[in-house]
Amino acid sequence: MRRMRHTPGVISPLETFAGLLDRSVAEVAELAADARNFDPVRVGRIADIWDNNIFPLVSAASAVRPLRSGRARAGLLWMADLGAARRQLLIDLDPALAGFLPAARPEPSARRDYRGELRPGSFPLTAEVVRGLSVDYDLAAAAVRSMTVSATATGLRMHLTLAAPRRFQPSTGRVAVDGSRKPWPPAPLMFTFDGVTEFGFDAEDRVGVAVTCTDTGLAVALGREGHLRADEGTVWPDDPQWHESAAARAADPGTPHDRPQRREPVRAAILSAQQKAAARALHTLMLQVRLVGYYPHLAAAVPLNEICRIAAVAGSAILTASAHRGPARDKAFAALEEQWRHVPPKLPAAPIGSGPIMLRFVSYTEPHDDYDVARPSSAVVVAAVPGEDPAGPWHRAVKEITQPSRLRIAGGAFAGEQRVRRDADVLSIDDTFAVHPHG
Repeated sequence: MRRMRHTPGVISPLETFAGLLDRSVAEVAELAADARNFDPVRVGRIADIWDNNIFPLVSAASAVRPLRSGRARAGLLWMADLGAARRQLLIDLDPALAGFLPAARPEPSARRDYRGELRPGSFPLTAEVVRGLSVDYDLAAAAVRSMTVSATATGLRMHLTLAAPRRFQPSTGRVAVDGSRKPWPPAPLMFTFDGVTEFGFDAEDRVGVAVTCTDTGLAVALGREGHLRADEGTVWPDDPQWHESAAARAADPGTPHDRPQRREPVRAAILSAQQKAAARALHTLMLQVRLVGYYPHLAAAVPLNEICRIAAVAGSAILTASAHRGPARDKAFAALEEQWRHVPPKLPAAPIGSGPIMLRFVSYTEPHDDYDVARPSSAVVVAAVPGEDPAGPWHRAVKEITQPSRLRIAGGAFAGEQRVRRDADVLSIDDTFAVHPHG
């Protein structure tokens, strides 16, 4: 059997695999310890790693000794095979993986679905991409359908989804729920901006978008007075009819018909009932953590601190339990299942009242029809507020408003500690932020 090479800095594939789980839980615990550092998007991305990788870790740790390293290595490669962003997240958690993982596969600008029709990838925002986008979509008539801005360790990140009229005519209408043919609604264009240095957004002024690429980054005009500046950005045209666009026609000749295949998943070892139960219990805990990323309005309710206490050094615990043999191994995993299966109850809602505050996440969605389903407008505010001890850690607090009558926000609202005013259900921070309830 060929001996596997070990990259300097990586202890072993199995210990690295387990260490990633330990580091994941530790970073979530650090982000949750004081809400002034809280980043719900990153918490969700970290937890998402373990949606389908806990069982492979237990399988690799429980395999016979000659197979452990190979299966752990396969697990790491499978884990990193979801694109450059996932690979970079793993390296953020364990820098030693930079020399261990292969380079990320180039992400194609287009791919084919099971019918052979072209689907777009995510495009970096360059002058050429913006020009091409303007050929297929009327950005001047596009409306902001949703907006999120979140505070990260490296600055502000902003997501905008535009509902943009097409400049090309789809060859067929869409099939409605009643079976009739109807015109396609405007196409969703999903923009992501990193390194946002300034912005201003008013939900009442959301029609018309212009993107300009400059030597120093990106400048975006939103409506009549809205704006943002960012270091870089991407756009994903989430348009089911994109295959009929000019961009798709240009990409068609060079796009292979063979669909790229992912790496083979980790071969699973035969697990005992106790091993499966422990893995399921830990998986359930990580799913609770992941809720924060998908549903930020739950950020204050999910007991992240307690979950991280329960799941601390879970990877190391899996290795320790797997080192036993026979009944002793089953007993060790049964003890882990007993520790991990108790999901803590949800936390009571922490109110956002008048006083000190640090915004961590704000989102807005306009009312719209989503394929014959009416979606009301909504706004979510995730913030850090001080507890009873002013010198102690701040707590996560959330305000969710269905059908807000007004929302406006500027970058200054995220500039460190602010003072929020609550008048009835209206939240405001000087002239940089205001959200009004349904009127």
